[in-house]
Amino acid sequence: MLRCIFISLCLVAFNIPVYSQDYSQPRSQREQENRQDEEGTPLKKKEKIPYPDKKRGTELGIDVSRFLVPIFDDNRIAVAATIRTNLGKRTFFAGSLGSEQVSFDDKSYTYKSTGLYATAGVDYDIFIVEEEGNNDNILVGLHYGYALQEHGSASITIDEGYWGNYLTSISPYTLSTHWVELVGGLRSEVLNNFYMNWMIHIKVKISSGNTELLEPYKVPGFGTGSNNFNLGFSYVLGYQIPWGNKKKNK
Repeated sequence: MLRCIFISLCLVAFNIPVYSQDYSQPRSQREQENRQDEEGTPLKKKEKIPYPDKKRGTELGIDVSRFLVPIFDDNRIAVAATIRTNLGKRTFFAGSLGSEQVSFDDKSYTYKSTGLYATAGVDYDIFIVEEEGNNDNILVGLHYGYALQEHGSASITIDEGYWGNYLTSISPYTLSTHWVELVGGLRSEVLNNFYMNWMIHIKVKISSGNTELLEPYKVPGFGTGSNNFNLGFSYVLGYQIPWGNKKKNK
């Protein structure tokens, strides 16, 4: 009996080195070897695509969507110019300057407003493409907006059936409005150094002064004056003045 037990222990002792793993190797190396044995081929790490070397420069543009405003609201006229310039490979300074006029006269209310607005902010390009020579961008950004306008009403009629109509007016005065906007959209090079940009603007009002006397019908660059939140759209055609581009060796 003891002889059988002794023989069994010897067999176990000799077999342990055969089936034991080599723990002298690092854990990561052992796991990779095991995976290579199971799958037959080593696992390859996913290569990160570097941001391409796109054209840099300063773009001057016109927001052509402003010319369409009278089609949807014949009481308004608006124009706007834009600028965009590289701050880095993927970041841009973006700004706009515009003006807007509102004028209407109905039976009970006349209104007139003229004003200027400006926006400024930073956009970031999230479009990484392997195609050589592709200078398109998918942009997201945060902008600040400011508008200064003069508005007033030459005639306001308040209907009162018993006492008769009450007529009043509000002399023109100046008010200012501040807001921030989240932007996102596409910028594409349609011809050499000529770009098309369309952007969605989500605008949130920060403050607006002197609205207790008269609520603005429209705030230049922001939209409906009585809203704290407005949604906007811009469509810009622009030319980029190139600078800071590396010359590629042919």
